[in-house]
Amino acid sequence: MRRSVALLGVLVVTPALANPFSSARYRGLQGSSTDRSGWAIYWNPAALATLDAPRISLHAGGVHRSATFDRAAELNGEDTPERVAANSGESSTDALGVVPSLAGGLSFALSDDFALGAGAGFYIARAGLANWNRHPEAPVEYPGAFDGPQRWGTISTRLIVATPSVGLGLAHKPTGLSLGVAPAFNFVSLSLTRARNPDQSTTLEDIDGRIAEGRILLKDASAFELTWVVGLRWDVSKDLVLAATWHQGTTYPMEGLSYIQFGTADETTANARFPLQVADTLRFGAQIGVNSWLTLRTEAQWDGWSRMDRQLAINIDDPKRPTLMHIERQFEDTLAARLRSDFSVFDGLTLHGGFEYETGATPSKTFEPGLSESDSVQVGVGATIRLSEHLELTSSFIWQEFADMNVTDSLKGLEDLPSGPPQNGRYTDSRQYLTVDLEIIL
Repeated sequence: MRRSVALLGVLVVTPALANPFSSARYRGLQGSSTDRSGWAIYWNPAALATLDAPRISLHAGGVHRSATFDRAAELNGEDTPERVAANSGESSTDALGVVPSLAGGLSFALSDDFALGAGAGFYIARAGLANWNRHPEAPVEYPGAFDGPQRWGTISTRLIVATPSVGLGLAHKPTGLSLGVAPAFNFVSLSLTRARNPDQSTTLEDIDGRIAEGRILLKDASAFELTWVVGLRWDVSKDLVLAATWHQGTTYPMEGLSYIQFGTADETTANARFPLQVADTLRFGAQIGVNSWLTLRTEAQWDGWSRMDRQLAINIDDPKRPTLMHIERQFEDTLAARLRSDFSVFDGLTLHGGFEYETGATPSKTFEPGLSESDSVQVGVGATIRLSEHLELTSSFIWQEFADMNVTDSLKGLEDLPSGPPQNGRYTDSRQYLTVDLEIIL
């Protein structure tokens, strides 16, 4: 069962996604803890009990990412012409992909005072595939240099978190209070490739003049974890809604076959366990009807990324030599604030606008061209069109720009840990999201 669902996740995702984590943009600029649609199963299951009609929500999210990493020779100890040519310079990645998902829900009256809602969905809230450009002009005597200077962080990554989910919501009509809960059945698949030397340096040759650089590939690691989404909603009046949602974080115990090769030695394999930590998320939102044509929605969000302190690939087969790969993360919790607005132009057409600021999870000393994000700003525009009594189309375009990072303290204070060579240099990153959602109202 786990393999089947993970395979389904791979098949429905265009194999060129942005990196690396959140692809949850369901309903575009309308998606939030106050959203009342089929996507309540994800945003806030309490809203399931407030649905005015059965709904089916179909979602397609397009993602584009453009990022660069310029590894500075002088800041990383590359002190010979050969090492400068092989281990420094700029790498880039430019990826485009599509993530489809679907959800739905309905509610019915239990009594004059209570309503019960139910929903189900299948979504891919976290996904990514990153492949950095190659360097065909690199010195041919050092084959690893073909993958570019970013290879000491990551060469390629593929991640899919495919989640079937069901949910229930209960509303108390006289007070406007609703409570909802949705178990999320997460099936995860991960593959990643990184360059490594036995001594964690970027030395090109060993003391005998042989190629030193090797590769570690973790292929098709998989895991399953049950997590929970819990939501609270208060319809204070028709013009004021308050909401809160908790998405449970977890650590996925990824297990798969690893392929290890150092220098000219023969390739070996080992069964490996690799933790993938995902943060808890808390959202607090408000929806305010200012007048007949303007609605404002605000939201604050906290993500507990300090859960991701380090990642160790453990050799399950050899307890005497357990560590295959050590990646120091030391992530920090993040905060986000967003403001969105809905302008009703006329009956059947609503325009949306949005702005968001979010702090980055990655400290500069563990920044690398893999799983790293700095502070970012998002701006977006969108529209909702009522096509008929039973069909509603929503589309949004969101631009996310990350602050450029000039890292000069890579692995500072972590020199005694086998966490790989430093990744000092300049980083840029921007991402664009185009979402299309069709709401079927039965």
